[in-house]
Amino acid sequence: MINKKIHILGICGTFMGGLALLARESGYEVTGCDENIYPPMSDHLNEQGIIITHGYSVEDIPEADVYLIGNALSRGNAAVEYLLNKRANILSGPEWLYASILRNKKVIAVSGTHGKTSTTAMIAWIFKHAGKDVGYLIAGKPNNFEVSSRLGTEEVFVIEADEYDTAFFDKRAKFIHYHPDILVLNNIEFDHADIYSDLSQILKQFHHLIRTLPTDASIIFPETDNNIKTLFELGCWSQKIGFSCDKDSNNYYRALTEDFSSSQIVSGEKVGTLNWSMLGEHNAMNAMSAILACQECGINVENALEALKAFLGVARRQELVLENDNVTLIDDFAHHPTAIKTTLKGLRDKYKSSRIIALIEMRSNTMKSGLHDDLLNEATEEADMVYWKSDNDNQLKLLKANAPAKTKIISSVEETVEDVVDLLKPNDLIVTMSNGSFDGLSASLFKALNND
Repeated sequence: MINKKIHILGICGTFMGGLALLARESGYEVTGCDENIYPPMSDHLNEQGIIITHGYSVEDIPEADVYLIGNALSRGNAAVEYLLNKRANILSGPEWLYASILRNKKVIAVSGTHGKTSTTAMIAWIFKHAGKDVGYLIAGKPNNFEVSSRLGTEEVFVIEADEYDTAFFDKRAKFIHYHPDILVLNNIEFDHADIYSDLSQILKQFHHLIRTLPTDASIIFPETDNNIKTLFELGCWSQKIGFSCDKDSNNYYRALTEDFSSSQIVSGEKVGTLNWSMLGEHNAMNAMSAILACQECGINVENALEALKAFLGVARRQELVLENDNVTLIDDFAHHPTAIKTTLKGLRDKYKSSRIIALIEMRSNTMKSGLHDDLLNEATEEADMVYWKSDNDNQLKLLKANAPAKTKIISSVEETVEDVVDLLKPNDLIVTMSNGSFDGLSASLFKALNND
């Protein structure tokens, strides 16, 4: 056992929380601190007995052998300045992860703007279902597993590969550190406006990743994504494995039900049926990526499909919070117009007779910036009523002006919960969407609806 101490700054981020579990399993004594402590990761770490301190006060920084710095921290942070001045052993999370764990593994990295967490969880679960004890790091709480990351005893390690920057001292994308043998490219869109000024900068980061791959590596991707086509035009030296919804493709999926809860899956000469609890074409595409990635590691399509029948999803990804004769409450992580649109489309296809009430928090820097404002009304067209939360008053005024009949503004959780409960009709579906805590809105709605 390694009798060393790691302190993680920004430990409640889904990635850094996963690192905390891996470090502890590796034999480190692990502590951490964060300013934003909220479920599911805070509860997850507490369940695993990892002590978290609120805030970055210098007085609360313990002595440690290694300090891992999350990318939410920057120069000027009191804890960062203190550690720099004392010449502490500071590393980024991705840097530590590669040096300590990934260097000797066969790495499956799941990247893209959308679907990374769900696809990573699917791949890890397919291996688990096949009796393979692979390592994984999922930036969320997978419902098929007790923990969001583990070392595993097999050669394979599955990791969610984020394009966000690594740390304040390393502005490259996180995934540049992982050197995968199998790369899943789910999709590419413009996001992270606080880091990248346009799509070309994001494509550049993805191309840096492709440049790290050996020629015998595999890249799994949807053939219909034009931005991925542009990426490959910059140069690609590895094996490409594409799929689509087109029967002319070597690998394709085809909806057997409108909500994609049942789909035909074809990979070469292998044909099977995916019947599962997930909804929407985006999840069928995630499943296709997962099946092809596992196939590269020797798990056949039939076994992968059997595993996915028992896939339970990830916390806050179309998570069913409450369902009774009067109302359905779902919590979702969607934080980009495309994710909002595909989630609502999947829900509409399943809950055809329900009135959909969507409550959306613009929390990511890109969403708050207003860059996607022109897309938001189209993204929410399947909703009958939309509540918006944003720090940008002009943004809220524009959304209200563009769709006054169906738009409401969230000023407080208490008022919103009361308003939703008052206007509720039998068979309504309520969906909350945020990549943050949303000030506990989903939990408050659950409590109010249960009391009713």
